Amino acid sequence: MRAAGPVLAGVVLVGALGAVHGVYTDRWGPSDQLARAVSALDRVPAALGDWVGEDAAYEAEDMARAGIRGCVFRRYKNARTREAVSLLLVCGRGGPISVHTPDVCYAGAGYRQLGDERLREVELTPEGRVGFRVARFARPDGVVPTQLEAYWAWSRDGRTWESPQNPRLALARSPALYKLYAVREVPPGARAEAADACQEFLRRALPQLGAALAPAGP
Repeated sequence: MRAAGPVLAGVVLVGALGAVHGVYTDRWGPSDQLARAVSALDRVPAALGDWVGEDAAYEAEDMARAGIRGCVFRRYKNARTREAVSLLLVCGRGGPISVHTPDVCYAGAGYRQLGDERLREVELTPEGRVGFRVARFARPDGVVPTQLEAYWAWSRDGRTWESPQNPRLALARSPALYKLYAVREVPPGARAEAADACQEFLRRALPQLGAALAPAGP
């Protein structure tokens, strides 16, 4: 059951997104640009190095209400270390995709954020570093004191990821926008906590995601 935690949390997160019907839906940008961005999700590989993904179910109606036009929702497991990370990658117009971050979603689903969110860098070679927002969440009524750690960031082109202080102000007018969540389950004090599976996963995944999502041409 514990291994399903991040996946279930992702379902909750998507459901919570559906509670706010973005007022910016369909306001800006050419539809063909958004259509191309959404279709690129089909190219996201099921295997990212040692990480092998398995699709997870989600409610399409919840996605539509949240202004989400396309989604990849998978649980990736490392064939070598057996660590697992859930990936939720959504695409839509900038208005709805730039709002409703995990601190809002998880709180609405009964989770409590543990401390302030922080900015952490994922080091890529030779691309440099990418900043992600990171926070941990726990259920006060949970029988097992397991925490969820979420990394999230946005991208206008699938290649360059950013985590602005005010994403709505910075990104809402984007004709097409991706938002990526990487979520792992962390039993406090366990070896898995020090291993930081999200960092390892993102180091492997981001270059391949960029190759899959980036628009064709120069």
